[in-house]
Amino acid sequence: MRIDPLGWPTRPFLAVARLLSRYHRHRVVHLERLARLFAEGRRVLLVGNHALDIVDPLLLLATVYRRLGRVPHFVGHENGWFRVPVLRDIAARYQVIPSRQPEETIAALRRDGFVMLYPGSNREAALRSYRDEPYRLKWEGRTGFLRVALEADADVLFVAAVGCDEAYYQSRLPTSRAILALANAGDGERYRGSKLGFGLLGPHFLPGFLPLPVRITHVLSHRLDLGDRERARWDPAALARLHRRVTDGCQAFLDAAVKRRSRSSDALDRAVRAAQRGLHALGV
Repeated sequence: MRIDPLGWPTRPFLAVARLLSRYHRHRVVHLERLARLFAEGRRVLLVGNHALDIVDPLLLLATVYRRLGRVPHFVGHENGWFRVPVLRDIAARYQVIPSRQPEETIAALRRDGFVMLYPGSNREAALRSYRDEPYRLKWEGRTGFLRVALEADADVLFVAAVGCDEAYYQSRLPTSRAILALANAGDGERYRGSKLGFGLLGPHFLPGFLPLPVRITHVLSHRLDLGDRERARWDPAALARLHRRVTDGCQAFLDAAVKRRSRSSDALDRAVRAAQRGLHALGV
């Protein structure tokens, strides 16, 4: 997808991304795996683990754009991105694809060759307990991303976002219905039970606003082995088996990336995460 680097709101986004990149000591590992697929002329569907904010996708997007000159189409939640003022204008400008319109995602992959989505959606980002299920994929029943990749003859890469779960502290306090309604186009019930997050200066109300200074790292996998693509397209049982294998493989990759983060962590990152563990122990 082509964007104007000097246009609105691209220029402010890139400026914010530069600041956040320094703040989070951000890095991307194995970006060459994505570059290699682009060089081969392959279509790429990028999937990842999801936390409740725009910080980690913004950092990844800015790095990919700066180093590879490519910007993916994003698949976005229909309420949050297409019915909330300001967000719906951004969605229109950057051709965000509604999550319930897979035919548009397939068309975008075939046309432009690069799409990113989060299979776990808000089930993983908003309803997951970060303290009880840290870095857990919630992809049960979410076979749509595989159907899209198979139909568009695209390769699938998984990107593990390490640090995103700690960018805001998820408390045990429930998020109010009013806040949920504001973020979800008036629907305050759909994500009832979501816990309130806290950033550096207080409650997490605005996306990307003063997160905690943890280090964020993105690690890209090799292309995922989708096996017999043709059979998975027409055989539901084969698709279900493929989904289990892909989900298990991505979870194992994510677990390994989280386990390795001690190699790239720094004193500030360790201090912030230790403080969060202390709050968890106190039941806050």
